Parts: sequence; structure tokens; C-alpha cells
Amino acid sequence: MDELEILKQDWKKKDHAFNQVSEKEIYGMLHKRSSSIVKWIFMISVGEFLLYIIASLSLRNNENMIKFNSMDKYHILIVLEILSYFILGYFMIKFYLNYKKINANQSIKSLIKNILDTRKTVQTYIKIIIIYTSFTAIVMPIIQFNFDPEFIKMYNQVVASGHQTLFIVLSLLFTLAFIAVFALLMWLFYKLIYGILLKRLYNNYEELKKLEM
Repeated sequence: MDELEILKQDWKKKDHAFNQVSEKEIYGMLHKRSSSIVKWIFMISVGEFLLYIIASLSLRNNENMIKFNSMDKYHILIVLEILSYFILGYFMIKFYLNYKKINANQSIKSLIKNILDTRKTVQTYIKIIIIYTSFTAIVMPIIQFNFDPEFIKMYNQVVASGHQTLFIVLSLLFTLAFIAVFALLMWLFYKLIYGILLKRLYNNYEELKKLEM
């Protein structure tokens, strides 16, 4: 049993004359706990940003990246990389601003609004990351299909053998299945990371709604 639950049980045992004092104590506990949760959300986003930078730099000398660069389409990678930095940086700032808002002294109504805003920001972040990742997973095979000499040679051999339609259908099915599985894993990953924190934040929201009534 956490400190808030003990405080709530103690509140119920007291006379109505002391309710106002206990209500302020419970609000203070919910405020502190909400601030801590949003701080963790911000810290996780900073960790993601740093890990992405490290991964991006370490993969530049990867064999597949070198091969991709040889297709003279490196500018596409630059655009995608800049876009990813913008997305991560933007939401990292949003999470920080949410933390600053919740960390400040405010009314119950304001705290409820900031909790809802934070939940909405995190949910939007997860959706955009999954959309961006799925888009990248579509763009990369298209570039390979059109510009990779080895792939073009293999495709010409398939055309010569008369299995062009089958090859295209199977390639599309494989690509779509890969993207669907990858997007699902991404969703589960982010739900695991942020889902627990959002659930706790929502519990705080429910408790604050009771205080507001």
C-alpha cells in the first residue's frame, strides 16, 4: 500500500471538520506523484533521443548503408534522418513543457487539464513514431527495387522466366507483412514503456476528479 492510499484511509476515519485539511494533503500527494510520472516520461524521451543519435552514427558505416549510398540516394536518408530528429526533438520539448506545467503550483482543475494534455501528447507521439517508422519501411524497399543493381538484375531474370506477376505479389505481401509485424512490435514496445506511466497518471486523474466534486 503506497503513501497515498494510507492517507486516504486515514482521511475516511477523521471527522468531517478535518476533511479540508486532508483533501489538501491528498491533492499534494497526487500533485507530487503526477509530477514524478511526467518527469519520467521526459527522461525516457531524452534517453530515446540519445540512443537514436548513437544508433544513427554507428550505422553509417554499416554494409547496407554503404550499399544504399552507392545508389546515389543518400539525400533521401538525410531527409528521413532530419525528420526523425525533428519528431524526437519536438516531443522531447513537449514532454519537458508538460513537466514544467505539472510541477508548478496550480489548482485541481489545472492539474487535471495538464494530466489530460500529457496523456494526449504521449499517445500522439506513439502514433507519429509508428507512422514514421512504417513510412520509412516502405520507402527503403521502393528505392532498392528501383536503384539496387543486384535487385534489378534479379528482377530482370524473374521477368525473363515469366514469373513477374507472382514475384510482385509475393514481394508486396512480404513487405506489408513485415511492416504490419514491425508496427505491432513498435506499438507493444511503446505501450510497455509509456503504458505503465500513463496508467498511473490516469489513476491520479480519477482521484483528482473525486476531489473536484
